[in-house]
Amino acid sequence: MKKIVFMALVAIFTLSFTLEAQDNTRNRRDNRQDTRSGMRWTAKERADNMEKQLGLTADEKAKVQALFEQQDAKRAEQVAEQRAKRDEQMQDRTKRREEMQALREKEVAENDAELEAIIGKEKMEQWKQYRADRQKEMRSSNRAGRRSPR
Repeated sequence: MKKIVFMALVAIFTLSFTLEAQDNTRNRRDNRQDTRSGMRWTAKERADNMEKQLGLTADEKAKVQALFEQQDAKRAEQVAEQRAKRDEQMQDRTKRREEMQALREKEVAENDAELEAIIGKEKMEQWKQYRADRQKEMRSSNRAGRRSPR
């Protein structure tokens, strides 16, 4: 009886560590977001903080707040530009991929024509069938590999 209770306690203890380890990344992400959100003060809040820390005059505080507002606007503009560039790059990437795929298909067709001239039409059909079967086999094995638990 003592052995069973002891084994149950060991299992629960081990399981608790396993679950804690799995939650660890989520906790780190949440903490990181909390510290980031703490840094995302408005221009007024930052100016108020500087006023408290440095004893700024009302005029200095107004100028600092205006500067922070300009910096925030500039930063927002830069972020928008970067997002636009990212969208362009993704479109360019898709376009390049399609161009490369078309070029590859053209090369395969040319190579097949040359190969057919050498080995004949009947053997070429057998080769194409073999190649198609092999591609199906490779794709199915790749998909099966992706489905495996990680």
